[in-house]
Amino acid sequence: MKLLINLCAHDGIISHYAGVGTIVRRYIEVIRDLLETKKIDYHLNLFTLEFNKDSMGYNEELFKYHKSLKNTNLYILSNGTNGETSFGNVENYRLASKNTADVINKIDFSNYDYVITLCNDTPYAGLLSMIKEEKNSIKAWIPHSTAKIYNEDMSLSLEQQLHNERINWEQATIDYINSTENNYLISTGSYIRNHLLKEYSLSEEKNIDIINGEILSRENTYDENIRMREILDDLNQYDSLILSLGRAEKYKNLDKTMLLGKEMNVKAVVITRQYYEGQPIISTYKDLASKTNSILYVDEPFFLPQYIVKHYAKLLIMLIPSEREIFGLVINEMRRFNKDNVLIVANDRGGLHEQINDGIDGVLVDLDNIKESAKKIKKYFNEDSMRNINKNGQLRLRKDYDLLKNFNMFLKKVIDEYE
Repeated sequence: MKLLINLCAHDGIISHYAGVGTIVRRYIEVIRDLLETKKIDYHLNLFTLEFNKDSMGYNEELFKYHKSLKNTNLYILSNGTNGETSFGNVENYRLASKNTADVINKIDFSNYDYVITLCNDTPYAGLLSMIKEEKNSIKAWIPHSTAKIYNEDMSLSLEQQLHNERINWEQATIDYINSTENNYLISTGSYIRNHLLKEYSLSEEKNIDIINGEILSRENTYDENIRMREILDDLNQYDSLILSLGRAEKYKNLDKTMLLGKEMNVKAVVITRQYYEGQPIISTYKDLASKTNSILYVDEPFFLPQYIVKHYAKLLIMLIPSEREIFGLVINEMRRFNKDNVLIVANDRGGLHEQINDGIDGVLVDLDNIKESAKKIKKYFNEDSMRNINKNGQLRLRKDYDLLKNFNMFLKKVIDEYE
């Protein structure tokens, strides 16, 4: 069997600044691992968008790595912003999709048994309808957000972008998937699947799941540097911590981490990345950090949170406070460290809810009520409870969130000869 996979993403190929980038990097690794293990003759095309080298998230090492992969071509295309943003607005989505389609449509699909095109997130949603229809062509949109969930995303490059334009762009893609053979939507969890079925009228038979997860078959390693060690040395003076991370966006709810830390009398540590120098919400965070005696880190090394969790030896609460999260990769990232001293706590919202059995493999709270949340967390914030919760979390991780297994199931569904 000869297979071509076109993987399109605005983050994760030559940049890494968000959860989309994290899961796209994992897709690339999983695809290569599965196909090489099964000795399938494959070629991988990676399509992404222009980045200024000094822009948020650009990663020279990642660019060089993906460009060096065997059986792989890397294409960097324009979305009309001259590298200012890889996300942008609907006009940028349309241009990015058109430029990508122009490349793909020049490929002779008859040279392959199957051509699979995976379009990650909203900027590439419309690409499906722009690619030529062939019997051996399988196309899928993988939404990592929708306009009906995220309606104040700072990654929108133009203030005047109309919310309905993005909804219409997404809806047109769903309509195309519903009405066209060999076109699918890939859901990364039950929350986003149910959302699309209800809010966008996705046909159930057009949905295929690739549940977000971790690559459990490889060692759990992250980049480490001197700055991370310096920060850890500072944090080791505290007997316990509450740790949160996220981009500098209101929906990430990072202020609640500081308020919870003050209520529990536990040092709160918030790690965030701003979209641009002087972003107003950073000033708000700094003021609150001062009032609550919290610690705020801005634009520190990308993998600082993972470094802290890995090396901090005292009791630590890993808090995911988001108001809206389609899935949230942090819960399973933290489970991978298998640390009995880490208690995973999440705001009981959206896709966070589906990843935690409350009190069994994590703790769910309502951060609209800080006092009650603090009271509930204290019940589990002890060595015995945390040991049991971590043990159950490890079982859940292996059962539901093995990305290699989940991606393998997808390939079995769409390729007849795949075993």
